[in-house]
Parts: sequence; C-alpha cells; structure tokens
Amino acid sequence: MAALIVMCFVLAAVFFVLGCMDQRKLYWKLTAWQYRRPEANEPSEAAYALNRFGLFFGAVMMLVIAAILNAADVTSTYSTAQVRSVASAAASELDEGTQSGIGSSFRTSSDVHDAVNEHGGGNVEMRYVGGGRYELTNRDGENPVCLTVTVDNDLNIGGGIGEPWSHSISTSVNEGAC
Repeated sequence: MAALIVMCFVLAAVFFVLGCMDQRKLYWKLTAWQYRRPEANEPSEAAYALNRFGLFFGAVMMLVIAAILNAADVTSTYSTAQVRSVASAAASELDEGTQSGIGSSFRTSSDVHDAVNEHGGGNVEMRYVGGGRYELTNRDGENPVCLTVTVDNDLNIGGGIGEPWSHSISTSVNEGAC
C-alpha cells in the first residue's frame, strides 16, 4: 500500500511540473513529431490553457487518491481493542468446541489459526508462544493480546456411561504480550 501512495505522490509531482512548463514548448518537444506539418496542427491558446488545467487537475487528483489510500491503510491497522475483540470472538468459537467420541478431533494450532483468521479478516497476526498461548497483534506487530487455549482430554476406560474419549476447551484473553 505504501508503494501505491508513493507512486501517487510521484505522479502528482510530474503532473505539477509539466503543468508549470511552457505548453507550447511541451507541444513542440513531445507531440509535434507526429504530424507531417506540425505548425498546421499546433493547438490554440485555449487548448494550451486547457492542457495546463488538466495537468494541474491531475496533480490534485493524485494527491486526493494518495490521501484516500493513506486513510484506508490507517483504518485497516487494528487498535488494541479491535485485536482484543478478535481474540475474544475466536475464544468464544473455540469454547464451543467440546466434543466426545473415539478420539479428540481438536487440532490446537490450526483451529486457533482458523478462528483468528475468520474473525480478524487478515488484519490480525498470530504467533504461537508455547504452552497453549498465542500472541495476537495487528498487521504492524503492535497492540499485543495473549490468547490462552487449554484442552482437557478425558479418557473413560471403566464401564462409565459417558463416551470413551472427550475433550473440553477453555480459553482466556489478556491484554499485553504473552
């Protein structure tokens, strides 16, 4: 995104410099070669003025586009509250993951990664710290939030009524690095 913003500023500067130049000389240097008799096809003073206006207008439009792109880039960087909201939503989704059956189907890292991406829309980065802890930050690596996921696996070998294997998931979310 930054490269696109810089490109808009460069184009604005080029348009501005071209608008400041003598339009007649610009015609003779850049366009006249296309005609067999360039003096017969030379634009009028009004056409030169319109061309100058178009170049200045293009420079202003490039600056407006750069400002819009910059505003869009700033709003896509999540604050601490937004990162915490994503972590809480992912934690709520993971808390619903209690299952029973022959084997545990919970794959901690991939399930946490899927939940964070679903709720974060690509604006939240996740890093496994260890011990069931995941550090979530915005795309710039700022505003850390710690998501802790604990999986309790229960194996019922005796003649119990419950399923032979079950697991429950508990989560917690804390602001700050893990």
